[in-house]
Amino acid sequence: MKPPRPQTKIAMLAALACAVLALALLPGCKKAPKPAAPPLPKPAANKTNAVAAASLPLEFVSVFDDSPPPGNKGRDPFNPDSTSRYPAAEAPKSTAPSSSEPPLLKLYSVAGSPGRWLAVINNQILATNDDPTAVRIQGGRTVMVKVVEIGEDYADVTIDGGTVRQHLTMGQKK
Repeated sequence: MKPPRPQTKIAMLAALACAVLALALLPGCKKAPKPAAPPLPKPAANKTNAVAAASLPLEFVSVFDDSPPPGNKGRDPFNPDSTSRYPAAEAPKSTAPSSSEPPLLKLYSVAGSPGRWLAVINNQILATNDDPTAVRIQGGRTVMVKVVEIGEDYADVTIDGGTVRQHLTMGQKK
């Protein structure tokens, strides 16, 4: 039988040292027992406030007056300048535009050269030789717009195949 090689001997000694170290440390790895929590004080049977109902110690109770604003004047103790507790004002009723009014179109820009103008109407690029194009207007609706004529700072369009021209100019309000 051959004697073990020096490398094998070193490996066996290292494994033995690790095993001894693990056995030495293992008993010290026990978890410490948790201390018992102190019992909560029992509420008195005749108390009817929120503190007694929640079974909380009296030292942790905070008071927040949540009555309507006339009683507490709407004051938030954590943010006294806040107006969030005031009743909201009623929103005004909006009147929808009648269908006889022309849709709201806005000419944002005109680019190109004479004879080859492009108009940007409601974020849609249009040219005079284009077919009627769907353009989104206020309220999420779409209308079919056909560009009849484009100049340096204006565009004439017809809406939904109509014969009436609408003249749009740069800087015009919606």
